[in-house]
Amino acid sequence: MRDLIVKVALKMGIYKKLVDIDTYFKNRKKFKQFHKYGEETFILMDETCRKAGAQLVPIFGTELGLYRDNGFIPHDNDIDTAMLYSQRPANLKEIMAENGFRQETMYYIKGDDKPLIEQYSYKGVHVDIFYLFDFNDEEYMCYVVERHESKDWKEANRTNGFPCHIWPLKKCDFIEKEYFGHKFFIPEKSEDWLKSVFGESFMTPMPGWSIGGQKTRVIYPDVRLYRIQY
Repeated sequence: MRDLIVKVALKMGIYKKLVDIDTYFKNRKKFKQFHKYGEETFILMDETCRKAGAQLVPIFGTELGLYRDNGFIPHDNDIDTAMLYSQRPANLKEIMAENGFRQETMYYIKGDDKPLIEQYSYKGVHVDIFYLFDFNDEEYMCYVVERHESKDWKEANRTNGFPCHIWPLKKCDFIEKEYFGHKFFIPEKSEDWLKSVFGESFMTPMPGWSIGGQKTRVIYPDVRLYRIQY
């Protein structure tokens, strides 16, 4: 039934509007669960990764909230984290499941099946893991997936995949700092990471912020990502 609705919506030219409406209601639900269980989820995620021998660090909006607001950004509805791909346990999915997390999605490049982005959920709270790879001698890089220009995700997977962009981030040590009564790893060069993503004025809240609105390090590679839905 869903595929039929998508097909009709695309033919009528209202698919994007329907997706926007669906996204709005999904985000309302995510917001409610996030503000109820966000701290618990973030702490448990960190503890789980530590037990697996990996350092989990905040990135994007989560890193910005901790650095600027000493907590989550008030309008946020998920948790963004990063991990060195070299530290990722091969059995991460099983380790996460043992600690109450369910894997939702995984993104990869065809011909190179290693995960670039993974999403897990716990009590309705979504946690993204963006894997860090070497970009050059001084920087890491991570991929960020975008919505397909016109197709639903199933059709995008069957055809040309999803557009993406990458962020270069300065290599640095990860140090511990306390938030929510728990010590998390954070990038030692958090200010440099945030400037790379949000621009020089990252300390000033900007409602409606979007990529391209500020001078940042965003790069659009000539590759597309593909998705596994669990």
